[in-house]
Amino acid sequence: MIRNLVSLVLMAVAAQAAESQYKLAETWAQLPGGTKWGAATGVDVDAQDNVYVLNRNEATPIMAFDASGKYLRGWGQGLIKTTHFLRVDHDGNVWVTDRGDMQALKFSKEGKLLLTIGKKGVTGDNTSQDAYNGMADIAFAKNGDMFIADGEGPNTRVVRLSKSGKFLKWWGGKGTGPGQFDVPHSIAIDAKGLVYVADRANNRIQIFDQKGKFLRQWTNFGTPWGLFIKGDKMFVVDGTENNCLLIANLKDGAILEKISGLNNATAVAVDSHDSIYVGEVNGTNVKKFVKR
Repeated sequence: MIRNLVSLVLMAVAAQAAESQYKLAETWAQLPGGTKWGAATGVDVDAQDNVYVLNRNEATPIMAFDASGKYLRGWGQGLIKTTHFLRVDHDGNVWVTDRGDMQALKFSKEGKLLLTIGKKGVTGDNTSQDAYNGMADIAFAKNGDMFIADGEGPNTRVVRLSKSGKFLKWWGGKGTGPGQFDVPHSIAIDAKGLVYVADRANNRIQIFDQKGKFLRQWTNFGTPWGLFIKGDKMFVVDGTENNCLLIANLKDGAILEKISGLNNATAVAVDSHDSIYVGEVNGTNVKKFVKR
């Protein structure tokens, strides 16, 4: 009994240590006078550690900050019906997904609209090649191919497009079996080209090759809302009652660290210094965590 008690204490200490690797960086962002965060649904960083935020602020839905938190620019007024995720591609372009008009919009880092995926306000089913009904998130392969999680809505699929936006294939369909989805909400690609999908309502992360072949799944992340991969680690936000960020080993999905106390976190990004940015919907905030 004593041995078991000691083991439990050591486990508790280890868990507490795991939760204390990061600290909150208070008021990291220098917002312009009179500007407040809207519900923050997307965040990402570029190669220079500039931070891009997508939030439900109708005047400035997209905001850019430098690595020190200085406000650089904002844009997107009138272009986005319902903000969802934001991603920066390998060329430094800024993409946002619009769950209201079912589109993905590609901008230059200065805010110039370069490309639109999907038909504004037009919905399609799982077999549609140019219309979406659940536009949630987007990820990019090294060759520029795009992978869209079309799953916060009736659709339950991943769509693969060429760099120019040409439809290539889709996979998925509603269900609980391998390769099926129930709210594929977020998507990320690792250095090997494997595709990770946060299958939110099925409480799992599914892993595929780029042809859509199911490889394996992880079920130890609660309800995964948002994914981000950096090096050999995966960062997962669980925005339900757990309200936490989980940092895991990408090799086997083992959880290494946990940050608790978030408020409906939906998106996460990590910069070159391992600082973590978390977009909170209900918290109407982007939190920054830095290593102690």
